[in-house]
Amino acid sequence: MKKGTFIVFEGGEGSGKDTQIELLKKELPDAVFTKEPGGTKFGLEMRRLLLEWKDGEIDPLAELFFFSAARVHFMKEVVRPALATGKTVVANRFALSTIAYQVYGRQRPDLLTLAQEVTKKVVGDEMPDMTILLDISPEEGIKRVEKRDDGKTRFDAESLAFHARVLEGYLKHIADFGPHAVIDASRSVEEVWEEVKKVLESIR
Repeated sequence: MKKGTFIVFEGGEGSGKDTQIELLKKELPDAVFTKEPGGTKFGLEMRRLLLEWKDGEIDPLAELFFFSAARVHFMKEVVRPALATGKTVVANRFALSTIAYQVYGRQRPDLLTLAQEVTKKVVGDEMPDMTILLDISPEEGIKRVEKRDDGKTRFDAESLAFHARVLEGYLKHIADFGPHAVIDASRSVEEVWEEVKKVLESIR
């Protein structure tokens, strides 16, 4: 059986990942749609803890290990089984986010090599077939977040400087994750969607 296709959407806060993924669900009704962390019971607990924690700061090294631990279960329980049966997996965030947020956002360049080594161990041969980065300025992204009524996470509430560093990390390291595309997400939903479709047609 042919191995399935692994597609990842990346991007900072307010970049429109959820919106584009919802549109893609109509095009790929048989695909496995998931998010990271959160694709497993273990991941959901890690997500709740990491996004909602209010009792002081979580050390960046601890964040890195928390996200990586959730990724172990994500790969084992969701990604590998689906790919092995020929299914398409579409993930909202993946390992590139750990580099962007915990290394760049948190200003911990000393953690870069560790993050890369842990990713190799956790992900193995199942690197994405396509990573789509929805590129938007931190200013515009946070404006969009402010208009939402679903509550802010710890990361939404970070400074613009933090989000600028996150974007820098995304752009610097997206090529480390194989085939990729950077799409200007400041445009209308429809314009971005047309670009997303073109990118995905290139890997079919």
